[in-house]
Amino acid sequence: MVTFVLSGLFSACSSKEDIKIGFLFSSDITYRFVVESNYFAERARELGAEVIIDQADNNAALQYQKAMEMKEQGVDMLVLIYINEITANAIVRDFNEVDIPVMAYNRLLVNSDLDMYIAGNNQSLGEGMAGYALSQVPRGNYMLFGGDKFDRNAVELQASIDSVLAPSIDNGQINILYKTFTENWDPKNAAFELKQFLNNSETHPDVIISCFDGMSHEMLDVLSEWDLDGEVIITGQDAQIESVQDIAAGKQQMTMYHPFKEIAYTAADVAVALIKGDKLDDFNVVYTDNGFKQVPTVQINSILVTRDNLDEVLIEGGVYTRDEVY
Repeated sequence: MVTFVLSGLFSACSSKEDIKIGFLFSSDITYRFVVESNYFAERARELGAEVIIDQADNNAALQYQKAMEMKEQGVDMLVLIYINEITANAIVRDFNEVDIPVMAYNRLLVNSDLDMYIAGNNQSLGEGMAGYALSQVPRGNYMLFGGDKFDRNAVELQASIDSVLAPSIDNGQINILYKTFTENWDPKNAAFELKQFLNNSETHPDVIISCFDGMSHEMLDVLSEWDLDGEVIITGQDAQIESVQDIAAGKQQMTMYHPFKEIAYTAADVAVALIKGDKLDDFNVVYTDNGFKQVPTVQINSILVTRDNLDEVLIEGGVYTRDEVY
């Protein structure tokens, strides 16, 4: 059934020799997007496709402009990590009008006629973060710093974290001191929020569940001003090099690593297959409801990284060199 539906969706994308794909992401604040876009292009080139990579400095209007430029350049598919839902829906609509498929990468766009979604698993991601925090501090004061409230990933991730923490909150074992979403996943915004809290509270956190390494790294500077660095369990996501260094130094305790190359290579394989009209029998395709349709989805699970398995996963795995980490 999966093969039939997908083949029907992409029957217009008949087999072709010259393939051009646009990979347009939100900004380089999230360094994994830079890395993954390059891996995507690397794999796509191996498959005979050309890739145009660009990013929009978290400016939704600029992202729309760049998407239209890619459309004019004749891309056969747009891979999009969107910034703003309204603008992104306009991008998808405009591409649909000329029968150019759009693949949502990492961020699911709601109420939009997407053709494909490549993503991690937000449920298991939240379970990893919150479960680790509880294993280290089953009783104590927690602060929760989520991502952008207009990013469905942030909302789903926070819901997963909340579900894990709920029993411990209900029985009084943990106390939530502060909980917030963070505009644009911006590290400076998270650090500002933490500093404001510490300036105005006599109670310090035992745990900070931070949903992005960039925020975690920036908040460590704030914690150091209160002599709390190394004293507070702090989580993260994305295995950014600064946070990996922090983990090695014992300042940040864990991150959820999305296997950059595996995700990007898989996305490129799927993109080229769809453009050529090939079947997707080799992929575990599921469906995700985005409010408009059941979007064909390929998920790649993340890996929990701590000081104990950092070398094995990230150094022996070829993500970073020992010199970069230590």
